[in-house]
Amino acid sequence: MRLLLRRAYGAKETVLGFIEGSGVSVTAMHPGQRCTIASVAGHAMYERSNPHFEHFLGGHIDMSGCHYVQADPRTTHVTGARYVPAPRPRVKLEGAGKTGERYVGLAGVRDPYTIAHIDEVIGWARAQAADRFGGQPYELHYTVYGKNGIMGALEPVKTPAHELCILVQGVAPTAKMAEEVCMAGTRQLFYARLPDVKGTAGGVAFPLDEVLHASPAYRWT
Repeated sequence: MRLLLRRAYGAKETVLGFIEGSGVSVTAMHPGQRCTIASVAGHAMYERSNPHFEHFLGGHIDMSGCHYVQADPRTTHVTGARYVPAPRPRVKLEGAGKTGERYVGLAGVRDPYTIAHIDEVIGWARAQAADRFGGQPYELHYTVYGKNGIMGALEPVKTPAHELCILVQGVAPTAKMAEEVCMAGTRQLFYARLPDVKGTAGGVAFPLDEVLHASPAYRWT
């Protein structure tokens, strides 16, 4: 049985799956593309908590014993997958739940000393917001672009940047409170007290005087 599978990125992402008794062959249809052992095996990690199992209604596919062979430059042949029936049918449900209203603020940092102590600066701002809003339901999130804004704690490159952009998100039950939380979390970056710094001018710049109203915040559920 042949299955034509197209990903959401367009025709050049189309692959052909040929299912037979002993396994499946996956072929890249675009002449400039390749289905390699690494690319086919790596796809098992896509949106799965365990790359060895693909769960669906009625059972799962056990891929822990799969064997991959490069059949030709554009095709990988896979054998060893095993169907395991489930004792009872189960359905996975996904959705998004609203967390609250949201405001965002922006701050820029060029001062080398502030950059070296940016975690302490953010910690100061968090503490000041907690002093004001402690006990109330709110969230304050910081994304530091130029440090680890994309990968967070998983970022492998530790080279310090010469400038940073900090995105601040304040989330709360009401838009008014979200604005106040975000304003406090953003402005307090400027007033952070750091070791060896006696002045109060701050090492953070703001491209805007205000924080901006954004779409409501949602969390994957």
